[in-house]
This record gives sequence, C-alpha cells and structure tokens, in this order.
Amino acid sequence: MSKQTALEGEKKEKTTLIHKVGYLFDTRQKHQLIGLGVLILIGGLLETLGVGMILPVMEAIMDPETFMQNELVSALAGFLRIRTSRQVIMLMLGSLIVLYVVKNAYLLFQTYVQNTFVTRNRNRMITRVMREFLNRPYEDYLGADIPTVFRLTDSDIPNAFQLVLVMIQMVTEIVVAVSLCLVLVIKSPAMSLFIVVVFLGMTLVITKVLKPRLNEIGHKNQNIQSRIAKWRIQSIYGLKDVKVLHREEFFVRNYYESGAVGANVARNYAVLNNTPRLLIETIFMAAMLLYIMLYLAGGGEIAVLVPQLSAFAVAAVRVLPGTNRINTYLSEIAYSQPCLDYLYDNLNENMKEDVNGSVTGLTDGVKPQLPPLALTDKIVLDHITYAYPNTVKNIFTDAHMEIKKGQSVGIMGPSGAGKSTIVDILLGLLHVQAGTITCDGVSIFDNYPAWLAKIGYIPQSIYLIDESIRDNIAFGIDADQIDDARIWEVLDEAQLKEFVEELPEGLDTAIGDRGVRISGGQRQRLGIARALYHNPEILVFDEATSALDTDTEKAVMDAVNSFHGRKTMVIIAHRLNTIAQCDVIYKVEDEKIRETTLSC
Repeated sequence: MSKQTALEGEKKEKTTLIHKVGYLFDTRQKHQLIGLGVLILIGGLLETLGVGMILPVMEAIMDPETFMQNELVSALAGFLRIRTSRQVIMLMLGSLIVLYVVKNAYLLFQTYVQNTFVTRNRNRMITRVMREFLNRPYEDYLGADIPTVFRLTDSDIPNAFQLVLVMIQMVTEIVVAVSLCLVLVIKSPAMSLFIVVVFLGMTLVITKVLKPRLNEIGHKNQNIQSRIAKWRIQSIYGLKDVKVLHREEFFVRNYYESGAVGANVARNYAVLNNTPRLLIETIFMAAMLLYIMLYLAGGGEIAVLVPQLSAFAVAAVRVLPGTNRINTYLSEIAYSQPCLDYLYDNLNENMKEDVNGSVTGLTDGVKPQLPPLALTDKIVLDHITYAYPNTVKNIFTDAHMEIKKGQSVGIMGPSGAGKSTIVDILLGLLHVQAGTITCDGVSIFDNYPAWLAKIGYIPQSIYLIDESIRDNIAFGIDADQIDDARIWEVLDEAQLKEFVEELPEGLDTAIGDRGVRISGGQRQRLGIARALYHNPEILVFDEATSALDTDTEKAVMDAVNSFHGRKTMVIIAHRLNTIAQCDVIYKVEDEKIRETTLSC
C-alpha cells in the first residue's frame, strides 16, 4: 500500500512539474511549444538517419561483394545505372556528406529557434514580474524581503526558464535515443535489450537517489542567494555608516561566510551533476565487455559478433553522449525545480500578460475614461482611520484635516505620532480602513493618475540616480523627451541655477550614486526641482530639511517659501521655525489631527 502511495506521489509530482511549466506560458506560446515539438521530431529523425546511414556504408566498405548482392542495393544500382561497388560506395559517401551538412544546418536552426523562444519569453516574464511588483500597493512593500525579490528576477526566473530549455533539449535527446535504439534492435535484438535494461536501471537509480539530493541542494541555493544579496545590499547602501563605524570587516566576513556556503552548494551540485555521466560511461563499457564475455563463454562466433559490435560502436558515438545528457538534464531539472516552484507560487495572471513593450499593461492603446479631478476648493482627509498591516494599534482614529487651495499647511508632532503617515495617505500610497481622501469632494482614487500629476513630493532623503543632473530632474523620462528649457526653469525656481551654470559640464554633470558628489542642500534643491518639473499644483515636503544644518535649512526654506500663495503646500516639520510662515498648522497627537498654533 505504501509503495502504491509512493508511486502515486511520484506521478503527481511529475504532473505538477509539467503543469507548472505550462502555467508559465499563454495559449500562443503553448502553440509555439507544439511547433518546437515538430522541429524536435524532424531533428531526431535526421539524427537517426545520419547514424543509420553509416552502418550500410561500413558494410559496403568491409564486404562490397556481399553488399552488392542485397536485392535493394542491386535494384537501386540498376535504376541508377551503376555497375561497380566502388561507384555505389562513392555515391553513398557523397550522400552521407550532404545528409550531415543538411542535418547539422537544421539542428543549428533548431537550436536558434529553441533558445530564441526560451530567452525572449524569459525576458518577457522578468519584465512582467517587474511591472507587477511596481504596480503592487505600496503597503505590500512594508517589511518586504527585498533580497528575495531580487532573487526572483535575477535567479529564480532565469533558472526556471533554463529548466524549460533543459526539458526541450531532453525531449530532443530522448527522440534521438529511442530512434537509434530501434535501429539497434533491428540489427541485434539481444544486445539491444541487454543495453536498454542496463540504461533504464541506471536512470531509475539516478532519479531515485540523486534527484532528492539535488532538489535539496536547489532549495539551499535559493536561500543562500538571498543571504548573499542581503549582505551585499546592506553593505553598499549603508556604506557611509559602515566606514564611519569602521565595520567593514563585519560585513566582509558575513558576505564571505554566506558566499562560502554558496560555494559549497555549487561544488556539491557540480559533483552530483557530473556523477550520471561518469557512472553511465562506466556501466556502458562494463556492460558491453560483459556481454562479449558471456557471448564468447557461450560458444559464440567472433565473426558473427563483429558486425554487431560495429553497429553498436557507431551508435554509441551518438547514443552514449545523448544518454549522458538525458541524465544530466534530469539532474538539472531536480536542481532547478525549487526555482520553478517558487515562481509558480508567486505567479499570477497579471504577470503572464504580454507586455508588448508597455509597462502599463494597456496593450490595445485604449485608456479608460476617468472622471476629471480639479482642485478649486480644498483637499480633505475626511474622518480617516488607519493602522499599518498586521498591527492592532491605530495610527489615526477618526482623524480629520482640510487643506484649502493655495494654502501652506504645516504639520507638527512628536516622533512616531504619524506625520509621515499623513503624507503617505495623502499621496494615496496607504489605504485607510475608514474615511476618505477627497479633492473638491471627489475621491482621489477615482482618478488616481490625475491626482499624482497634481503632486510634487520632496522627501527627507532624495533618491538620486548615478546619472546627470538633467536625468535626475526629469526622473524616469526618456532622454529624447526631456525639455531642457523646463529644466532650467525649475532649477531657477529651486535656486540652483547659478550652481549648475558654473559647473563645467552643466546639466550633463554626473552626481554619483545617490548624489554623493553634491552637498545635502544641493540634493534637496535637486529634489525640489524634480518635484516642480511637471508643474504640480500641490507640493508636499516630508521633513525635507530635517537632515540639514541651520544655515542650509534656511537657504532651502527660502526656496520653499517662494512658492507661498502660488502653490498649495503641505510641510511636515521637525523644527517649528520650518513651518513658521504656514497659513494653517496641524498637530498630530493621540491618533488625531488637530488645528493648532505655534504658541501651543
């Protein structure tokens, strides 16, 4: 009963593997896979024909007189008006040359088609997953395991599609091996049966013994790749703190130790992956020699055995490497299956949609009709209640705040009270459990793209890319779409124009990773210029000057206050003097948002 259950479990696992691979592809791609199957079948027949043609050529060369007496050969020679065995051999050799040229050209084409299918669909899948990640709710990333996200796109998806390619290649080898085995069965049934039994036994042993071990190694590889990525990300992103605290050795040691585990995993995989090839070669040679010994011990004639051995020697040139590859492919599938399992568990239909060069998913070019969103009166956080996911304590409970058009609204409060949470709610990044966020009475989520277009956001830490000043201001806009005139306008408004004009390369000046080549005040002004580039109606400053010294903060606030009355502004402040010129001031405290004054 337990044996039957085990067999059913194995069958279910194989079915699941095929199902999971099939789930990666849409209907059109599955049709392409069927087309690949046809190509593989044709390639297998050509491979079989290539090896099968060698056998009669060898017979003709070794015993031309007997070969010419064959009815089929003599009939063909008569039809082609060929009189001598030499001419027949020359014709067969020429035909064999043509066959191998055509066969190998076809197999090269088949390899091109196979790899084109796998690599292009792999890239599409990575892009789809990236799109899906970027379009997930912001709350999904609170506490997210970022190294594992990186592993999915950098390792799991490539490995899963490598598994697909391996399965395609394995089918190719199986078609060729089965076809050649049929040829050998016709030539020598007894020897063929003996060798087939040996190989099937070997494959069964490898599958049962090595596959679970390789599966385990595959899981270990997934886990260690996440840890290696974690230490790399933490050390590079925290480079300044690492150096100031002199903790280089700590991060290098942990990175090395994780890498050492990864190296051991890679070593174990390489050893186990090569075991089938060496084992099969050993067993094949031993089985062949054992068969000859048994044949001779039973009184068999060597003269009868020589043609059989010749046929097997020719076939072995192709069958033995093919059998080795089949078992190697089985090992690779076992090793890569955890990556496929993880991808399957985290895949959804949105990730499977064809991007067609678009990251929006709107491949038909039709945009949905959304209600207009205008700010002529006020923005209201209307009696909102919010708690972070997987927590029980509310940040806000029935809290209310209004921001009138053209006002400068300051928000103050103790650390941890929820000042930055207000900004995330206002931006629509966090979704309240109760209440609404409206603009002139219309929910911002009724036309969220229009709402985002109205907002310029300046955080405490400006994310700057290792590109030019131009690219950092026009963040995420293609180079040929950037308006340099607008760039200079916003630099002037952010009081950074003179600084950029004095730079030798001007707008083309590279600022280094996260802006390490410019000062803190200049980074904040660049952030303001970026926020202003699309001419928003609302500016949101989330403690944008709290990390600056007093003089630099004053200079940046001069730039901020220059928008007073021209823009609707929301300013989260750590220092009270930062919001001294605001029209309205709210205090965040005890899960509420109350209007107050600085004197309070």
